[in-house]
Amino acid sequence: MSIAPLRTLTLTLGLLLPAAALAGATVSSFKKETKMGANYYNAQAALDGKMDTCWMLPGESENVGEHILIDIPRIEVDKIGLVVGFAKDEGTFLDYARVKKVRVTALVAGEGGALSAVGTPAEVSFEDKMTMQIMDIPDIKGESEFGGKVKIEVLEVYEGKDYPNLAVSEALVILGEFDAVPAITAISSEAEGTREALLDKNPKTMWSAPAEGAGFTLTAKGVMLSSLRLVPGPKTHARPKKVSVTTDNRTLEFELPDTAGPHSVMVPAVQGYSGTWNAVQVKILEVYPGTKFADKLALLDLKAMASSSDGL
Repeated sequence: MSIAPLRTLTLTLGLLLPAAALAGATVSSFKKETKMGANYYNAQAALDGKMDTCWMLPGESENVGEHILIDIPRIEVDKIGLVVGFAKDEGTFLDYARVKKVRVTALVAGEGGALSAVGTPAEVSFEDKMTMQIMDIPDIKGESEFGGKVKIEVLEVYEGKDYPNLAVSEALVILGEFDAVPAITAISSEAEGTREALLDKNPKTMWSAPAEGAGFTLTAKGVMLSSLRLVPGPKTHARPKKVSVTTDNRTLEFELPDTAGPHSVMVPAVQGYSGTWNAVQVKILEVYPGTKFADKLALLDLKAMASSSDGL
């Protein structure tokens, strides 16, 4: 399992088609709602980054066999993430049924729009806990000129205390990654080490800045940034302990160990699968004090990874 975010915040909270054109999801069924809007419990509620919304099945559903279909720009599925219940609060989480086990299948559309499976489906089990769980699966790969879909089908559930129907606050497909070439467009300080020192892959250079307010913003032309690798500086300087990563008005926070790294942090997903075309802002929220420079942060290196490009 990859490193999981401490919490998710909503702050308001061949050639492939560009990923933005593929964003979306559908579900096999959902609970109809009149007061809050007909689609309140539909598929998009599981992609919005909000724990107080969810994809919810109707009460008469058997739960098992129901599914969500998420559009993806390329068929290389590496991990699956779920908030397995209605995570508005502990009460709603336990009241409704939660996902225990799913089958993950990649699909492509053939002539006439009929979907067919590619690669090898995977089954994955989840714990009954109220956090985003990101689970490794055997990679599912397949060829498709225009991307495809991932089907997450419910195989088993944890029963709800008060209601039989399943509710899922968030679903996420994490695609396989490749190296990106980022550019740092803003940085908190360059008094002791320029932004180039972060990207030069030279262990003899480093970027150092006052820990308070430390951070930077980066972009990568033509690819969707999906995760970052941070390499802390020496023990003489402060090292990152708590980090936030923000894009498209969504933020993830991570707590990093006090080790040499590299430490992986995920870029918030905004459309059901990993990656964003937009700028990514990194902030250092808390540090491990340095032995000589207690409040002066240092980073040796920064590496960026991408999940899709407009030229794959």
